[in-house]
Amino acid sequence: MEQTGSPPIWRRPVTRRAVLAAGATGAAATAVAVLWKGDALGQVLNHIRDTTHGYQGVFASQRVRVAHLLRRAGFGATPAELDRYTAMGVTGASSALLNYQATSNQALEAALPSIDPATLAGGKGAGTIQAWWLQRMLQTARPLEERMTLFWHGLLTSGLDKVGPAPLFIQNQLFRTMALANFDDLLKAVSKDPAMMLYLDTETNRKGRPNENYARELMELFTTGIGHYTEDDVRESARAFTGWTLNTTPKDRRNATASSFVARYHDDGMKTFLGKTGNFTGDDIVEMLVPLRATAERLTARLFGFFAYPNPDPAIVHHLADVFQQNRYSIRAVVSEILAMDAFYSEQAYRSLVKSPAEFVAQSLRGLSGGAASPWTSGGRPASPSPSGGGQGGGAFRQAATAMAPMGQVLFYPPNVAGWPAGSSWINSSTLLSRVNFATALAQKAGSAASLDQLLATFVDGTVSPTTHDTLTQFAHDNPGASADLLSLTLSTPEFQLN
Repeated sequence: MEQTGSPPIWRRPVTRRAVLAAGATGAAATAVAVLWKGDALGQVLNHIRDTTHGYQGVFASQRVRVAHLLRRAGFGATPAELDRYTAMGVTGASSALLNYQATSNQALEAALPSIDPATLAGGKGAGTIQAWWLQRMLQTARPLEERMTLFWHGLLTSGLDKVGPAPLFIQNQLFRTMALANFDDLLKAVSKDPAMMLYLDTETNRKGRPNENYARELMELFTTGIGHYTEDDVRESARAFTGWTLNTTPKDRRNATASSFVARYHDDGMKTFLGKTGNFTGDDIVEMLVPLRATAERLTARLFGFFAYPNPDPAIVHHLADVFQQNRYSIRAVVSEILAMDAFYSEQAYRSLVKSPAEFVAQSLRGLSGGAASPWTSGGRPASPSPSGGGQGGGAFRQAATAMAPMGQVLFYPPNVAGWPAGSSWINSSTLLSRVNFATALAQKAGSAASLDQLLATFVDGTVSPTTHDTLTQFAHDNPGASADLLSLTLSTPEFQLN
């Protein structure tokens, strides 16, 4: 792994032509152009999705079903992991993913750099926690735990634009600890979390001077959605959340890692919220919002869209909302139900989602790991970044996390309080260029000798459109020594961009 000299290829400014011609032969540029030929990139993805949905019996193979499960409930799998989970069967694999507390993560914890939140201030701190989290995604023995951590980061959003790395590191641990907890318990915890208090300004919310930001987003984004509350409800809710303060000096508040309740800051007057009157606290507000049917339907639809496909039928949402309410707002119960539904393994679900940059990078690296020539190992062991982020790039995981930025996603830095957009918005001419560039860099480092059939089986279930299959087959035939190009092309296919 290079620590000095020129930057990694995915960090260099490049043109589309330079990327597409970066392989050993000019044929690689032609092949990528053929793979993405169309009036618009989104139309190409839609065509591949529609073609895939037209395949008969796409989930007839248990191995494909398990691979789909591991992409959606984790970040893909190494070939060895896919073998192991397939041997469990779909039901056994789902159970192992859901009951991850029974799986030791000691190997990951031993491999991770030791991080002291007190040392995270500044730009290096941001890079350190980004690399640390990407390493978790790649090496965890509990993939659903990390998958849910990413879900909560995208919903209960906080970001580096207002919050320092230390509180975001603490918040990330909170999301992991409560990944499948009851939703009301998680909301109560996050309302007192320093990162959230900084991001949505409850750290300035005081008796007589209420700040409404958190109260508004709690309803608009985190629970019921617009149309189920009034402006009076927002004001009264803000009053209820007064009293919590950061355990730090004003000068160092961006780096706060703990909070506490101060009674004199709390408005203990009577408040009327959603038609009820009482001396409410923030916890009381949460307990009134979470049981509402609007919250149940909105949250479970979001979870289904995260794991299966967007815009589920009302019957699916109704069923999942029932599961949520009948199991005391348990996220575990809802996720377990989603992973067991026929809809999760339907043709409509297969390749219905576009990989986020985090998914694209993590699945690319996981698919390559385990091989003797993996670009992210040293002596057969994962290469870890230094905790301080020293050297050029600060380690392989730091470099890979940095590579996600031009693809449109920076961990711990969502674009706004609504989190990252999803779907085809992930793919445009610029972000696709960055994905192809990253794939080219990985392939050049990997030195893969895998056949086309092996690559297709590892990365796209061996299932591609006729155009993709013919393009890759022709390239492999015409360029028998261009194994790195063949790997790069596989990672650049429209099929691999779909989850």
